[in-house]
Amino acid sequence: MAKKFRDDEVLRYLETHTYDETMVFFSISRMTIARIKKRNKVKIMPEKIKVAIVGVGNAASSLIQGIEYYKSRSNNIGLLHPTFAGYHISDIEIVSAFDISIKKVGKDLSEAINENDLEIVAKVPILDVKIQMGNILDGVIDQTRKLIAPAEIGSANIINELKLSETEIVLCLLPSGADEAVKFYAEQSLQAGCAFINATPTKIAVDKNYARKFHDAGLPLIGDDLQDQFGATIVHKRILKQMLDQGVEIKESYALDVGGGAESLNTIHRSRGIKREIKSKSVKSSLNLNAPIVAGTSDYVPHMKNSRNSMLWIVGNGFLGSEIIVDLKIQTKDGPNGGAILADVIRATKIALHQGSSGAIDEISSYGFKNPPKGTVSIENAHKNLANFVLGIKE
Repeated sequence: MAKKFRDDEVLRYLETHTYDETMVFFSISRMTIARIKKRNKVKIMPEKIKVAIVGVGNAASSLIQGIEYYKSRSNNIGLLHPTFAGYHISDIEIVSAFDISIKKVGKDLSEAINENDLEIVAKVPILDVKIQMGNILDGVIDQTRKLIAPAEIGSANIINELKLSETEIVLCLLPSGADEAVKFYAEQSLQAGCAFINATPTKIAVDKNYARKFHDAGLPLIGDDLQDQFGATIVHKRILKQMLDQGVEIKESYALDVGGGAESLNTIHRSRGIKREIKSKSVKSSLNLNAPIVAGTSDYVPHMKNSRNSMLWIVGNGFLGSEIIVDLKIQTKDGPNGGAILADVIRATKIALHQGSSGAIDEISSYGFKNPPKGTVSIENAHKNLANFVLGIKE
């Protein structure tokens, strides 16, 4: 029998407890709490979501510009969710940032993004966030040294900076293949008491050891390998699913990328294998396919800078065994293509903090990443699972 309670009991309890604790205590969903607040005319003033960025490249520039670009709320084109669980993208506040480039360290974050390939679309005001020197570790290889131009100074005290800036969430946007550096920042986040979002292919969220550490610390862990808003992986999945739904047998397929910029250069020289494995597995497992499928970055073209071309090829058999071939090319900008997903993931991570959720959060990870802890699911199920998580519904 359902527990009976008054609205004022829920509201009083919520003043000193998390959403998750309130939902458990009263056996209600997050949606029920929202309804109670609404009918009692409780003003919901979203807190700022305090984020630290590690790696101020094109992806970081896109997010920072996006926060400013959508602030007026008059234009929501390009956002997956203008408002996510009560939070607007402009509720995200970058309070700390780390990089290793001599071109960026010491500058205000608003000025440092000018050093990237991504064009400036939104004029970002002075943010009073000075770029701190990060720990280089394996963040630079011979092939990227000239492009990155690492500063020859000591690293800042990362934990101290995260605490002083009151960072809640650390967003790791380091280049692919910088495994030692990514693991270092995951550990720093733990010690500073911050949630950690890993946008790189380095295995953090899928690593049971890290998942346990973050669980024991009472902190959310999200990752791995950020998925684009409209890149080769998601388009590949959508087309394959449509073909399967229409009774077409898939015989073989590939999706290969050619791009410029530091991320593509890093992928080619030290993470092409793992990226290809993750992308191929993400496509095959979400659709339960046995056909040969290969997906990944195939080449680096310097003059393409922040652009990416994806070549998609699918061969299938239809009625009477007739051959059907899909030959498709997608042209995108690397940085902005991850911005909408990042905006959702950051806001969802804030909800996880509110709920007191800890460890590897699969509902958020499977929504925005190619290699989530419990493996990829269909796009529809990923969206449904995230919605249920936000509402506090456990299936």
